[in-house]
Amino acid sequence: GNIGLFQCTKSKILMTVDNKPHVELEPLMHYSNSNMNYNDETNSTGRANSTLVESLISNTSVERPNKTKTQRNVVIALAVSLISGLVSGTLYGFGRYSRDLKDTLMLTQYQIERFGILLDTGNYIGHPITGLVYDRLGPRISCLSAAVIVFCAYGMIQLGVIRHITAHWIFDTSFFFVGLGSGLGYIAALGSTTKNFQSSRHFSLAIGIVASGYGLSSTIVGLSYHAVGLNHFFLLWAVLVAVGNLLGSCYLVVPNQEGEEISEEEGIGQEEANNSLQNNAGEEVLSADNEPEEIHSVKWNDWREKDFWLLFLAFAACSGCGLFIINNISTMVQSNQGSDSFAAKLVVLLSLSNFSGRLLMGFLADLPRVSKMVMLASTALVMAAALFLSAMAQPDSASVCLIITVALIAAAYGGTWVLVVGILSDFFGNHNFGKNYGLIAMGPALSGMLFNTFSAWTYEKYTPIDSEVCLGKNCYYMSFLLTGSAAILSCMVSSLLECSRRQSSVLGNT
Repeated sequence: GNIGLFQCTKSKILMTVDNKPHVELEPLMHYSNSNMNYNDETNSTGRANSTLVESLISNTSVERPNKTKTQRNVVIALAVSLISGLVSGTLYGFGRYSRDLKDTLMLTQYQIERFGILLDTGNYIGHPITGLVYDRLGPRISCLSAAVIVFCAYGMIQLGVIRHITAHWIFDTSFFFVGLGSGLGYIAALGSTTKNFQSSRHFSLAIGIVASGYGLSSTIVGLSYHAVGLNHFFLLWAVLVAVGNLLGSCYLVVPNQEGEEISEEEGIGQEEANNSLQNNAGEEVLSADNEPEEIHSVKWNDWREKDFWLLFLAFAACSGCGLFIINNISTMVQSNQGSDSFAAKLVVLLSLSNFSGRLLMGFLADLPRVSKMVMLASTALVMAAALFLSAMAQPDSASVCLIITVALIAAAYGGTWVLVVGILSDFFGNHNFGKNYGLIAMGPALSGMLFNTFSAWTYEKYTPIDSEVCLGKNCYYMSFLLTGSAAILSCMVSSLLECSRRQSSVLGNT
C-alpha cells in the first residue's frame, strides 16, 4: 500500500533532485516512517500522501527538460564564445599588414611600432575597465559595446588608409579602441565559459577551446588580408567583429542568469511541492534561491595578496615576449632579407602554433596531479630557449632559427593565457573573475610596451641614415637577449610561487 508507494517516490526524488536533498528528502522520510507506523488507518492520510506524491512528481517532470535546456544553452554559449574569440584576436595579425601600412602611410619604424603598442595597450591595459564592465553588466551588454567600439575604430582606420590621412592621432586612437573593444568581447566570452564550466572536470579544456579561437584569429587575418588587400581589409574586419559580438550578445549566458529564468518558470510548481511538504510534515522547507546574492556580495580583496602580484610579474614577463615576436614578424623577416610571402607563412605558423598551444595546455591542465604553476614555469623556459636561439643565430641560419622561434614562442605564449585563467580560478575563485583577469592582463601591456619600444629603438639605431630598413643580425640582437632574460625571470618567479604555495599548503595541513 502506502509504504510501497512512498519507497518508489523516495527513489524518484533521489534520482532527480540532485543538489537539494534537504529540501524534499527529510519530509519524505518523515512520511515514510509515519506510514510504516500507522499503515492505512485513515482515508485522509491516503489523500494527503497522494497529493504529496502528485506534487513531487509534477515538480520532477518540470525539472528534467529545464536541466536539458540549460545544458543545451551552455553548449551553444561555448560555440558562440569560440566565434567571439576568433573575431577578437585580430591584434595578433598586426605583423601581417604592418609593413604595407608603413609603406602606404610613409611611416617610420617607430611610428608603426607605436600603432602596434597602442593596439596591445588598448587590449591589455583596458582589461581592468572591461573586466569591471563584464562583472557589473554581464556578457550581453559587453558584447554589444564591443561590436560598436570595434566597428567604429576599424572604420576610421579604413577611411584613413583610403584617403591617406596624415593625422596620425586618428590611427593612434583607432588602434587603441580596436584593442579595447576586442578585449571587451573576449573577456565576455572567456568569463561566460569560466562560469559555465567552473565545476566541470573539463574546465581548462573549455577555456582552451575559447582561447584557441582567439589564437587562430591571426591565420584568418592573414588569409583575409591576402584575399582583399589593404584597401578593404579593415572594413571587412569591422563587419566580422560586429557580427561575432552581436551573436555573443544574443547567446552568451551564465549560470546565474539561466538559473533565474528557470526558477521563474518553475516557481509555481516548486511552491506547490514545498507547501505540500510543509503542511503534511509540519516543517519549514528552506530555499537555496538566496545563495547567488551571497556570491555577488563577495568583496574584491584578491589584489591585496602577495601571490597575486607574483603571478602578475611572472605572467607579464613571459607574455610580453610573445607580443614582441607577434608585432615584429614582418620586419624581422625583412631584416633577414626574406620575402613578403615568407612573412605571410610565418604569420600562419604563429597562428597555428598559438592555437595548438592553447588547446594542448587546456588538455594538460585538466590532468590530475598536474601543477599549473610548474607548467607556467616550463612555458617560460621554452620561451627563453627559443629567444636565445635567434639571438645567437648566424646569417645563413637566421631564417630557420626564426621559424623555430616563432613556432615555440607562439605555442608557449598561447598556453600561458589558458594557464593563467586556471591559476586565477584555483587561487582566488570565480566570484571576481572579470576584475582579477582584467588586472592580470595589464601585465602583458606593460611588458609588451617595454619590449616593443626597446626593439624599435635598437632597430632605428642600426638603420643607415640613407635608408629606412635595417638589415642584419644587429637589428634585433639586443631585443632577443632582453626578452630571453625576461622569460628566465618569469620561470624563476613561477617556481618561487609554486614553492610558496606548497609550503603554505603543508603548514595548513599540519
